[in-house]
Amino acid sequence: MTRLPEDLTTRIAANKRRATALVAAAVVLVLVIVTVLGALAGSAVLGLIFGIVVGAIAGAVVWTQSTSLALSMARAVPADEEQQARLHNLVEGLCAAAGLPKPALYIVETGRPDALTVGRSPREAAVVCTTGLLDSLTRMELEGVVAHELSHVKNYDILPATLAVPLAGVLPPALRRALMQWAAGAHREAVGDVSGVALTRYPPGLIAALEKLRHEGTGVPNHGRKAIDHLWLDSPAEDVDERIAALREL
Repeated sequence: MTRLPEDLTTRIAANKRRATALVAAAVVLVLVIVTVLGALAGSAVLGLIFGIVVGAIAGAVVWTQSTSLALSMARAVPADEEQQARLHNLVEGLCAAAGLPKPALYIVETGRPDALTVGRSPREAAVVCTTGLLDSLTRMELEGVVAHELSHVKNYDILPATLAVPLAGVLPPALRRALMQWAAGAHREAVGDVSGVALTRYPPGLIAALEKLRHEGTGVPNHGRKAIDHLWLDSPAEDVDERIAALREL
């Protein structure tokens, strides 16, 4: 059975360290590239100066724009409070129970059931659900999925996973996969399952939801946007059958 490998404080601290490393990596990468280009152009000093400036800008962009970039890649649109009243009401109830502020809610128009969460902190989080998820799940199943996603918010799992998106978007496939797995942390989705059902106290709801995702087949509804693969509930990095088996032991 998958259990939380660390307490909440330790997990949050680890996620913040990974986030800091990601921003630093973006700054250093741009700094090195610009400095080398400056040296090749005949002025290493000028290249270094420009590298520092551009690197700082790159770090700021990664920190401030990662969430909007991920939402854009997912083709997510705000969830209307009247049309998606069930989702809004369910999220409000779970947030009250979890002691979290209500995140922004978004919808992706696709028949495939799935969900993701992005953001830098609980106050800047966004939960995204596909229309296929909302149409195919019962209230208890949807509650299990939302609780899973909110656990990523509370654990700050969303922070490094979100900041990794801009870098993942420019890296070759092998490096992109390595970066996303490192940024997400070990067993991110399995840990989210366990902490999510700790909130709902009803493992069968999430189990049934994951079984429906498994029935739909592998892959994620990202329209080919590989840089956000690791954010989806049905992450290709973790085996859904193993996650279901672990939940059955709770």
